[in-house]
Amino acid sequence: MNARIVSGVCAAAVLACSAAPLAAPAAPRPVAAEDLFKIAYVSDPQISPDGTRVAFVVARMNGPKDTYDSDLYLVPVAGGAVQRITTTRRDSDPVWAPDSRTIAFDRAPEPGKKGEHSQIFAYDVASGRVRRLSNVKAGASHPVYSHDGKHIAFSSVMTDPVHDAYIDFSAAGFKPKKDQKKTDVRIIHDLHFRENGAGYVYDRHPHIWVMNADGSGAHALTSGTQWSEGNPLWSPDDRTIAFDSLRYHTPSGGPNDVYTMPSGGGAMRKLPAATVATYLAGYDRGGNIWTLRGGVADPASTPNLVQSAANGANARTVIAKNTFDYGDTVLADMGEPGGLCGPFFAPGDAFMLANENRPGTGVLVKIDPKTGAVTALTSGGESAECTMDEHGRYAAYTYSDFTHPREVYVLDLQTGQKKRLTGMNDAYLAGVQLSTPQEFTVKDDAGYAVQAWFMPAVGPKASGPRPTILDIHGGPQTQFGETFFHEFQYLAGLGYNVVFSDPRGSVGHGYAFEAALNSNWGNAMFDDVQRVMDAASARASVDRSRLAVSGGSYGGYATLWVVSHTNRYKVAIAERVVSNLTSEQLVADFASDNGFGQFKTYGFGLPWNPKSLNYTESPLTYVENVHTPLLILHGEEDTRTPVDQTLQEFTSLKILGRPVEYVVFPGENHDLSRDGSPIHRVERLRIEMQWLQQHLHP
Repeated sequence: MNARIVSGVCAAAVLACSAAPLAAPAAPRPVAAEDLFKIAYVSDPQISPDGTRVAFVVARMNGPKDTYDSDLYLVPVAGGAVQRITTTRRDSDPVWAPDSRTIAFDRAPEPGKKGEHSQIFAYDVASGRVRRLSNVKAGASHPVYSHDGKHIAFSSVMTDPVHDAYIDFSAAGFKPKKDQKKTDVRIIHDLHFRENGAGYVYDRHPHIWVMNADGSGAHALTSGTQWSEGNPLWSPDDRTIAFDSLRYHTPSGGPNDVYTMPSGGGAMRKLPAATVATYLAGYDRGGNIWTLRGGVADPASTPNLVQSAANGANARTVIAKNTFDYGDTVLADMGEPGGLCGPFFAPGDAFMLANENRPGTGVLVKIDPKTGAVTALTSGGESAECTMDEHGRYAAYTYSDFTHPREVYVLDLQTGQKKRLTGMNDAYLAGVQLSTPQEFTVKDDAGYAVQAWFMPAVGPKASGPRPTILDIHGGPQTQFGETFFHEFQYLAGLGYNVVFSDPRGSVGHGYAFEAALNSNWGNAMFDDVQRVMDAASARASVDRSRLAVSGGSYGGYATLWVVSHTNRYKVAIAERVVSNLTSEQLVADFASDNGFGQFKTYGFGLPWNPKSLNYTESPLTYVENVHTPLLILHGEEDTRTPVDQTLQEFTSLKILGRPVEYVVFPGENHDLSRDGSPIHRVERLRIEMQWLQQHLHP
């Protein structure tokens, strides 16, 4: 009840109000699986060019519709009330006009409206009025303003026309129905024809369009039924647009080139580069182009950061390969990792703002464009999704730590002072009891220090030695770190200790640590996580007779490897697994001649070579050794680790008469635990809880 209303009621009945005792606040409770419906998922903070406001996105789970609602919010950089500025529950991807008066954004079509696509809308800050800008039949998304504010570049996806049915209906002797006239048969000519979560993509081609800032004059800059373009960026004088594109067919995952073309239309020009993978990072204020350049042969390699003239001449490596770990890849279940922000260039190109993976964390950094020197601006937690104002004074970003989901923060780039601008989850956090992980390290057999965390059980079930779960992250080129992880908090509240770590292959710990997993996917990880559990098991709060192991994706692979090499764990849960590297490398959406996609190949050898490491590094090879009760979960539409990977392990264990159960989630892809349907996400947690309780009896 509003405080002002309460005050008025008491003034009318003083005796009644003074006699009634104040209700004691409810005691914090353990985290529940259904709390996923109570959390606000904050993302995409966009600071206005004048540095006065931050627009951002808040998504929430919608139970009755079993989907996610997404709206835009606004908050002053100086601090103050948060304002919700859209209410359709279908809005995302905000971007400011250069004059800081307008926010363009994507609006998804209403559910159930067939044939409609996202369009670009605009919010007027002064009046609060929302108007539609684009009216492109194929849809419009990801707006980018020109520097003078007069035009907007955006993406529109062209879909190839459907071929007529491959049948002579006259010869067949019947008149086809409308939906029979076009074929649903797909004829595939090239690799990389589908993507996890997007389905078939070979017949969809994102192209670059431009329209006036008021939405008029929309026209395509690029077109065609063969190639695609993305990541359009305006040159400082707005005469040129640079973009990413790969305009040749290749069996390799990861190649890319950077092109430029006149913003008014004209011929494309490819920037010269000696590497097979060149990605657009941005223009600096002087008009130079910055690119990330590397190869695809070394999975641990990070690319060079290169500055060149606008035509690609005078290329200069500012940061050498394998010395800077770009972006934020800290894994949790609060959405995708933050990814790469920037680089954003300060006036006079005095510095660049970007972000970097460091051990167990993602940090914001300043980079000197002349020398490549890097200065950390934040530490601890997960700082991600940064943007910078036009004056180079403030950076807006999201920040999370072990006990707080992402919120919007602002950093004063002159003083170094940080300030939290939002508290979208404060009310929820006040009512739950959270566990704070305790960091520790172990030394592995290669001499590396392995970072790990022990998350103690909390709540009414936390007394005495507790069953303890080892969780292994996916990737493997990601990392666990200091960010909010709902699932771990849920398990801790059920009375389980949770142990997690960054074994060899994890990012943020240097090139050599990452490269140590090459050609050695199983044993290097196994040594690291076993030593981590040795250290954790020495604690008095750990019941060494009730240990579990779990993980998803590469963590699912790791779980299968662990239970086929030790009987230490009483129960196991493996999700979206890789069990057979031979078939995985030939059927996954990233299938290629270098394996595992962009910048990733692990030296396993050709999948069809019986002498290759694909056999010896596959958990299925050792399936006869598995005696641990195993629960395997998989999304039916997963193309990153296709469902055959689970079926091979499950069928083998059933033939062997071993304890195993298979849980399949219809309509879900590889990202079930992060952005699957709300109901399935909660069901997943409940099913896993039942399996653990059955075997660990907490």
